[in-house]
Amino acid sequence: MDEIFPRESAERPQPFTGERLTSALSGQTQIEHYHRYLFARALCGDLDVLDVASGEGYGSAQLAQVARSVVGVEYDHETVQSAQSNFPRPNLTFMQGDARDLPFADASVDAVVSFETIEHFDRQEDFVSEVFRVLRPDGRFIVSTPDREVYSPPGSTPNPFHVRELTRAEFIALLHRHFANVAILTQRPMLGSVLLTDTPTAAAPLVFERLGQTRFTRGTTLPNAPYLVAVASNAPLPALPDSLFIDRSDLDTDSLAAETLRAQRDEANHRAAAAEAEKNAANDRAAAAEAERNVLAGSLRQFLRAYWPRLKRHLFG
Repeated sequence: MDEIFPRESAERPQPFTGERLTSALSGQTQIEHYHRYLFARALCGDLDVLDVASGEGYGSAQLAQVARSVVGVEYDHETVQSAQSNFPRPNLTFMQGDARDLPFADASVDAVVSFETIEHFDRQEDFVSEVFRVLRPDGRFIVSTPDREVYSPPGSTPNPFHVRELTRAEFIALLHRHFANVAILTQRPMLGSVLLTDTPTAAAPLVFERLGQTRFTRGTTLPNAPYLVAVASNAPLPALPDSLFIDRSDLDTDSLAAETLRAQRDEANHRAAAAEAEKNAANDRAAAAEAERNVLAGSLRQFLRAYWPRLKRHLFG
């Protein structure tokens, strides 16, 4: 084990809306996003880094563990404020900005990181041009996007937050218009088990995949990956390693813990609803008592106005 380091997570996460990942979401999507940032972390040691579409800020904070400086740029002002409050680090700042018009000087950073961003807007060429402009001559661009042909095959439900998805060929061509060297890695989240030999082998791997509850497939390659991760630069690229993200060791315990949390959440919601109902009933009772007091007060005023003069004349002449 080469290194142990903390997992960055917001203490006060924003609610998950589908537009950007927050710490309120777990499962496969969280694994995808953390793996990309951890991969980038290994390439950003002692560099000045710009994280475009930094969102909640947990990824920028992971990069700041090793980078000389990190600036997270996010389009939404409220999200920027949330990130700044959740991740106060001496070498980390957050600011509002547009990915297609970056508020930075030419050749001002060593690396630009941007994951699952480019498909969310138009003018994609402007975005890559801006990245090229702010990078130093030997800087690198670490970027990911869904592969449209795998992520959104014909007949699938489109992602409502995506404006234009790219195919693998379109993505590579876009990067090559600005960078001489482009290396592509494919990413496919999965849950399973790994059997590895003690010594290197030339034998093709055996890959099994469960299809529903009744069938398995067998092959020698991984199924198609829905995500593309690229490293682009005009400088020669280092040899990029394969990367594994191992998330959990006891799925049964995790599912039981999740069920316990759901039960606790449901019970808390039930208690909150009961308390709200009791508060509303108390308010109704108070309103009824107030109405009754008003009726009595009105009757007394009416009595005094109508009968008090007569009573005075009768008593005092």
